[in-house]
Amino acid sequence: MFKKRKSLLLLLMLVLIVIFVSGCSTEGEDVASDSGDDAGKTENNEDQIELRILWWGSQNRHDRTLEVIDRYMEENPNVTISPEFTGWDGYWEKMATQAAGGNLPDIVQMDYAYLTEYVGRNLLVDLNPFVKEGTLDLSDVEDVYIEGGKINDSLYAVNLGANVHGTVYDPALFEEAGIEPPEPGYTYEDVQSFAKKLSDNLDGAYGVQPTVGTNPLKHYLRQNGVSLYAPDGKSLGYEDDQLLVDFLQKTVDMIESGAAAPPDLFMDAGSIEQQPIVNGDTAMLLDIFSNQLVAIESAAGRPLELMLDPTLEGGESGHFLKPSQFFSVTKDSKHQEEAAKFISYFTNNLEANEVLNAERGVPIAGTVRDHLRDKLDDAGKKMFDYVEMAQDYANPIDPPDPQGATEVETLYVREVEEPIYYGQVTPEEAAANFREKANEILAKNE
Repeated sequence: MFKKRKSLLLLLMLVLIVIFVSGCSTEGEDVASDSGDDAGKTENNEDQIELRILWWGSQNRHDRTLEVIDRYMEENPNVTISPEFTGWDGYWEKMATQAAGGNLPDIVQMDYAYLTEYVGRNLLVDLNPFVKEGTLDLSDVEDVYIEGGKINDSLYAVNLGANVHGTVYDPALFEEAGIEPPEPGYTYEDVQSFAKKLSDNLDGAYGVQPTVGTNPLKHYLRQNGVSLYAPDGKSLGYEDDQLLVDFLQKTVDMIESGAAAPPDLFMDAGSIEQQPIVNGDTAMLLDIFSNQLVAIESAAGRPLELMLDPTLEGGESGHFLKPSQFFSVTKDSKHQEEAAKFISYFTNNLEANEVLNAERGVPIAGTVRDHLRDKLDDAGKKMFDYVEMAQDYANPIDPPDPQGATEVETLYVREVEEPIYYGQVTPEEAAANFREKANEILAKNE
């Protein structure tokens, strides 16, 4: 009898142990299950989203953009944004490397000159669906500010600010030299004349600094009624090399006469902070875009002014209203809707734009422009006023640069500007070499 009771007792204990172990296992599964459900969630039970954003610019732009990113993350605690930023030099090489690795950030700052290339490589997202559903709110933006980001009616880029070509000058250096700044309508010949007087009358500063790159050439060609690129993008858009020869000769003459700074002073000045005008080494900086005044004046720490670029006697106006830069969403992004939402915030949020202070150009949203006008610092007000004034001189913008334009830009700097400014080739030799090699690059668009 005792043995039977003992056996029953053992059996009962085994049953209890099995029930207990089973219960613990189930509880553990529940805990694990609960933990899995909450992973990647915020306190409000929202999915955690991680975005990357890439832009180029000056330290002034970096600081402002970083503050806006922090504000967005505070208002959207489920979103973490990792910033990547650099100067213009090296930016497109970085983008190319990331694109080749299928690792482009969710949002990239895009330039008008590169838009066609990146769309042609199927790297950017059409944003029209996000506009239609209201995620990307462009209801307060006029069409003239939107069109620059479209290719074949698809919206691949959102304009971050309106820009117009202009020349920055230092009024204090003009006053020191005893020379009045020119009025609109002055010519290239006028620049050569008063830049020489500035150099002669200033102690340790030159009259003018040329801008490196194709933008000044594009402006000059527009004044001659032609464009750098043909409409089909398969060749250069001008037939007479004498146009380039004449343009280059103007700068060569100013360097040789001392009216312009020597190339050692400006050819490798990649960032805003390195520009000779920032350090008081030149009185003028030719052919920049109006939004750059904010960063240049900030870096210089003294008042600077904007004036229209020189005119071509008997020619057309080369000025045009241009998107300063864009934000685009890339095909590599896993959170395209959230990326579009951030661009909408960047475009429309009043407090964010107070921080940005129109550093990228005159804002495209009407309410933002009206809100900012009375809050801008002096540089911002000068930029707003200049863009308003320059619109009266503006002609329609050329189409976006074709694929291969980035190679052409590099070719122009390395095989035209550098050897020309250092006296290694003649303008005629540089123009012929540029045509041959640029057309070879563009012919690949067949």
